[in-house]
Amino acid sequence: MSEITVTRRPQLADQVPALVSVIAPPALGALTPLLEPGLAALTAAATICGSAAFAAHYVGRVPANIVNATGIGDVLAAQRSTLLGSSLLTSMAAVPGAFLGPVYADALMAGFLDPASVSGLVSAAWWTMWAGLTIKLRPALAARKIRITAPTPEDGPVAAPGPGGLYKVWADHISGAGGAHPGQHLVGAHDFGDRWEGIIEAPQGRSVNVSTEAVGSAYRVPAEWVSFAAGHHPGEQYVTVNRTPPAELDPTTMEGMWARLVRPTVMPGTHLEDAQIDPATGGWVAWVVADEDKAALPVPNRTELVGALRSTMTLVDYQPNKSNPRKAKIHIMEKNPLEDGVPFPGPQVLKPSPGGYISIGRGVSGRPARLQLFDPVLGAQHVFIAGVTGSGKGGAVQIIALAGHLAGMAIIYADPKGSSNPDVEKMAAYAATGDDAIKALRLSYAILQHRIAESARLGRKNFKATPDCPWVMTVVDETHMATDPATETGKEAVFILDKLASLGRNLGMTLLIVNQAVNAAKLGGDTAIRTNVIQGGAMIMLRTDSAQSNLVTVEGFEGIDPGAIPAAWNIEDEPLVWSDDLPINDPARTFGLGYVGSPGEPVQMMRTWILESAAPYICHDAIIWPRDFTGWDDRHEIAETPVNGDGEANSDNSSDWGSGGYEPPPGGGFKAPAEPAADVAVLQCLDDAVGVEMPKATILALTGLNEKTLSNTLTDLVKKGTIERVKNGVYRKNP
Repeated sequence: MSEITVTRRPQLADQVPALVSVIAPPALGALTPLLEPGLAALTAAATICGSAAFAAHYVGRVPANIVNATGIGDVLAAQRSTLLGSSLLTSMAAVPGAFLGPVYADALMAGFLDPASVSGLVSAAWWTMWAGLTIKLRPALAARKIRITAPTPEDGPVAAPGPGGLYKVWADHISGAGGAHPGQHLVGAHDFGDRWEGIIEAPQGRSVNVSTEAVGSAYRVPAEWVSFAAGHHPGEQYVTVNRTPPAELDPTTMEGMWARLVRPTVMPGTHLEDAQIDPATGGWVAWVVADEDKAALPVPNRTELVGALRSTMTLVDYQPNKSNPRKAKIHIMEKNPLEDGVPFPGPQVLKPSPGGYISIGRGVSGRPARLQLFDPVLGAQHVFIAGVTGSGKGGAVQIIALAGHLAGMAIIYADPKGSSNPDVEKMAAYAATGDDAIKALRLSYAILQHRIAESARLGRKNFKATPDCPWVMTVVDETHMATDPATETGKEAVFILDKLASLGRNLGMTLLIVNQAVNAAKLGGDTAIRTNVIQGGAMIMLRTDSAQSNLVTVEGFEGIDPGAIPAAWNIEDEPLVWSDDLPINDPARTFGLGYVGSPGEPVQMMRTWILESAAPYICHDAIIWPRDFTGWDDRHEIAETPVNGDGEANSDNSSDWGSGGYEPPPGGGFKAPAEPAADVAVLQCLDDAVGVEMPKATILALTGLNEKTLSNTLTDLVKKGTIERVKNGVYRKNP
C-alpha cells in the first residue's frame, strides 16, 4: 500500500507544558540566586514541591479526578516523564543556588568550559540531561512530517492532507447535490494525522442524519472507525474519523481486548477508560465504566472475568468503586508484586491513624491494606478473619493483635486449638487455651456486663478510651471449635459471642473472630454473630471455601471467589504426557494472600506483612488489663463460673444446659431464655438507678427491646407515674 506525508503540528495544550519544561531549568537556575533571599528560598521550595508532585504523578499516585480537573489530563499523562525530568533539573539548579548564590549558578551554567574540574563534570552532565529532555520534547515543540498509509487510487477519492482535502471529499460525496446527505456541510475540520475531527451542520430546521457508513465510504475507512458526538443542538454534530483502528477496536490494546473478550459475555454494557501502563505491576490498569444506557456496573464473576482476560486469579484484581456504582478499577498484571512477599516494615506501620485504621499489609496497587480497629465516635470495630489452614490466618491474627497491644488495648485471648498463636498468648492480659478457652470468653462477658452497668450509672453515651478504661480486644482463634454444639461449653460460647458482637462496640470491646469459614454452621448456628461482626467492622477473606462468598454481603466483596485463590503462586500446567525426566519445582505458598474490606477502604487484593514472630515487638512491661473492671483480681474465679442465658453465673457449676436457661429454638441453633415483659425489663433496668437520669439509648441497649416497643412502654410508664421523663429522651425512676 502507498503512503502519504502529512504535517502534524502540535496543539497549544502540548506546546505550553513542553516549552515550560525546556525553559524552566536554565531560567530559574540563573535567576534564583539573584533574587532577594526570602523570595529565592520560596522559589527553591516551590521547585521541590513541584518535583514531589510530578514524581507522584509519574508513579500514578495523583488521583485521576485531580489530573483531569486541569483540563489537560491527556497532555500531563503523555509528558509525565519529561515533566518529572524538568522539575528535577530545575530543583538541582535552583535549590543550591538559593543558598550558595551566583557562584553556584555560574559553576553550573558555565562550568562545562572547564571540563577537567568537578564543577565542569557536573555542569556537562546537567546540560546533557537538559539537551536530552529537549530532544525528547521536539514533537511537542515544532511541526513534523509523518507518513501514513493512504488508499490506492482504485479505491476511490483520497482526501488530500489538511482540511482543504477533507472538505473537498465531503462536498463531493456527502453534502453536494449528488451526495448521500445534501446540505449537511462539514466545518471546523482539524487534521491530526492519525485521525481528523470536524463539525457537521445541517440546514436550519433539519437535524443531522449523516451515517457512519456514508462517512466511511467517502473516506475509505471502516464504519467502526467513525464516531459521532452530540452538538449544541439537533442541527449540529461532532464527527471523528480515525485513519488507524481506535483503541477499542485494536486487539493489541487493553480496550480492544476488553471489547472483544469481556464485554460480549462477562460484563455486557461496559467499556474501559484511561487505560495505561501500571508501573507497580508491569501490566495494565484502567477504569471499567458502565455504558451510557446502564445505570450501574454488573457484578462480574471473578473466575469468568479472569478466564475471559486469558489470565490467572493472582494476576487480575477488580476493585468496585464504593462511591460510584458506575465505575471500578481493574489491574491486569504481568507479575503480581505481592508474590515475593512484603516483609514486616516495623511496628510504626501498626500505629493507628486518628480514625483507628492500621496497615496489615499491602495491596497490588501499592496502596496499604488497612482495617479499622476502633472509631473515635462509633466505638470499637469488630474483625472477622476467614481462611483455611495454611492460608495465613495466624499471621494476620498476630499482626492485628500486635497492633492492639502497641496501641494500648487489653487483649483477652481464647484458643480452643491450644497452639494456634503463642505470640498472641504472650501479649494477652488473659489467655485460655484448649478446653479452657471458654474461660477467656466468660471473663470478656463479665467485663461487658460491668461496662454496661457503668454506662448506665454514668449515663455515658459514647465510649472514650482512657488509661484506666482501655479498649478491650477479645481474640477467638478457631472459633468453630469453641462454638461446637457437641461440646459442653459450645452453647455458652455462642451466647457470649452473640452478646459481645451485638453490645461490645459502643462499650469499647473489639471482637476478633478467626475461623475457617463464615457460614453459621461453623459459628454454632448463630447468624447474628456473623452479621454483627462483618457488617459492623472489617472482613479479611483469605483462601477458603468458594461458597463463603455468598455469605459476605459487605460492599466490594461481590463476585469474589475465595476458593479460587491458589495455594501456591507457581502452579504449572500438568504435561500431557508425564516423564520422570521432567523437573518439578517446589511451589511458593500464597499464605496471607486475600482480600480485606473495612469502612471507607476499597476492597482490593492484598497480602499481609510477612511476620514470622511478633515476640521481638512485644512490650512485656506495657501489657494492659482493663483497670475499670473491679473484678479483675477475681478473674480466675469468674473464668471458672459458667454463664447462663440470663447473663448470670451458674452457682452450681452445672453442665446441664436446661438448668442454665438455654433452649433450642424451632429453627435450630440456640437462643437465650424468654425475655421478661417490656415494662418489667425497663423497671429492672432502672431499679439500681433510682433518681438517676438515664438516656433512652442506654435503656435500649440494656433491655434489648426493639425501639418501637421501648417507646410505647416508656410512654405507658410515664402516664402511670412510675417513671418520669426529665427531658426529651432522658428518663428516671420515681422513688
